[in-house]
Amino acid sequence: MTNQKTKPRLNYTLLCDDVRQEMGGKFSLMGLFESIFSTTFPALHHRFAIINEWSGGKGEFRSRIRLLAPDQKQIISESETSIILYNESQRHREISMRFNTTFTVPGTYWVETLVDDERVGIIPLALQHVTDKNVH
Repeated sequence: MTNQKTKPRLNYTLLCDDVRQEMGGKFSLMGLFESIFSTTFPALHHRFAIINEWSGGKGEFRSRIRLLAPDQKQIISESETSIILYNESQRHREISMRFNTTFTVPGTYWVETLVDDERVGIIPLALQHVTDKNVH
């Protein structure tokens, strides 16, 4: 790979319950969501996926996905991977699974994406307290 690098663009970040790779290399995303509802806290979420799509870049980069507490300082979980893009028209999907994540209090948590230690995206994840009366 040449030394010429072009930083990739983060096209989107999605949250879902599971990701499956189908025949032919296609991915199926199950249960897309923006919020998690719980009747008790701390709340345990057994499994979910964070999906990022990258494009417009060229070179090798280090990507980190961090799940942050509502204060945006405490890191609840973190994953790191390398992204290699050979040309600007190539797309790369990054799938990061989270298992047995504990959310201590209701509030807005944050999914932060960094490339080469620079923040390139952040999305909210609302943890909402619900009672038995307003769950249907």
